Amino acid sequence: MGELLGSIAFSLIVIAVIAGAWAWISTLFRRGIMALLGFERICVRSFETALLYRNGRFEKALTHGRHRIRPGSLQLARIDMRPEVFRFTQGAVSSDRAAIHLVYVIRTQIVDPRAAFESTQNYRDEICIRLQSVVKALSSRKSRLEIQTDHQSFGNSAQKAASQVLRALGCECVTFELLQVDSAGPVVELDNRRMGVVVHSPAVEKGAFAAM
Repeated sequence: MGELLGSIAFSLIVIAVIAGAWAWISTLFRRGIMALLGFERICVRSFETALLYRNGRFEKALTHGRHRIRPGSLQLARIDMRPEVFRFTQGAVSSDRAAIHLVYVIRTQIVDPRAAFESTQNYRDEICIRLQSVVKALSSRKSRLEIQTDHQSFGNSAQKAASQVLRALGCECVTFELLQVDSAGPVVELDNRRMGVVVHSPAVEKGAFAAM
C-alpha cells in the first residue's frame, strides 16, 4: 500500500515538473526570455506616445514600438500625437466697436505629451477656451473692415498668438483658417444705453414740465 502511494506521488511530481517545464518553454517562445525575468511587453502604436508612471511619479516616455518594462505600481497613459482639428463659430467685437460673427478652423498638434497630460484634466476643453480668448483679443485690436478683407493676415496673427498661449499645454497651433466673417451691426455701449434711460425717465420729464 505504501509503495502504491509512493508511486502515485512520484507520478504526480513528474507530471507537475513536465507541466511546469512546458509552461516555461511555451512562455519563452511566445513572449521571449525577458518575460521569464518578470518583464511585460508593451506595444506603442506609431501615432502615439505612452507616458510611464511608477508609484505616481513620471518615469519616462515610450515612443512607438515594443518595450519591456517591469510591472508593479505602474500606470500607462497613451497620448494620441495626431493633429486635431477644431471648428468654431464665435461672436466678437472689433476695434471700431462693430459686432462680428467669425467662423474659423484651427489645427493643433501636441509637441510635449507630458505637459498635455499633466497640465490640465481635459486639455481639449482647455484648448478650446484659450483659442476663443485669443480670437476675441485679436478681434478687439483690428477694425471690422480689416478682419473682413484680409483673412490671411488675421489668420497668421491668430496662429502665432495661439501657439504662444497653447505652449503651456504642450501644444502648438499648426494652422488657422478664417472661413467667414459676418457683421452684426454696431455695438451700443452701456453708457449710451444708460444715458437714454435717464433722458426718458419720468423724473426728468416731470422736472422739465415744472421748469416750463
